Amino acid sequence: MPRAQREQLILDIAGQVFARDGYHSASMDEIARAAGVSKPMLYAYFESKEGLYLSYIERSGQELVERLQRAFAAGDPATVHAPERVSEFLSFVEEHRDGWRVLFGEASANRPVAEQVSQMRGRIAQAVQQLVEAGLDEDQIVGPAAEAVAHAIVGAGESLANWWLEHPEVSREDVAGWYAQVVRASVVAVMPRSAA
Repeated sequence: MPRAQREQLILDIAGQVFARDGYHSASMDEIARAAGVSKPMLYAYFESKEGLYLSYIERSGQELVERLQRAFAAGDPATVHAPERVSEFLSFVEEHRDGWRVLFGEASANRPVAEQVSQMRGRIAQAVQQLVEAGLDEDQIVGPAAEAVAHAIVGAGESLANWWLEHPEVSREDVAGWYAQVVRASVVAVMPRSAA
């Protein structure tokens, strides 16, 4: 198996183990065994458990950022097609439950991991801010309002997605509709009254 393909397989398996057991309890022996590699090979690829974890966070977070960017057509008003855009976000959560749990579930992880998660959250918020700003006329953005609302949208989405994973009986369509209303209200909140 080519190295790049094996790395992706290892990351897939590591994500399952990290999501189930958390960073501290995850076993590198189990990850190596399930990936069909030796433990020394696992360390040769990622150097350490922390390196493997950070690689998994980076891959999951980057995919989420890219999907969010694709979901927004340049120049569309930020509130147009909100349910479809929110549904794309929830599709990521649904398809990558492990990635989501790892990306947003390690608030108490050790310092380098917590810093990596914080940086990824910041990149996601920055992507959302750019998408919000792209959908508004310049005169509709008031100071740091677009940045603030981007963080509010990300925080609400993170919390709602975590809730949804605990309530699989609730349909994605229902959750997307609720979240779309939160996104719309948040964007309208940063517009001057005359524009809203």
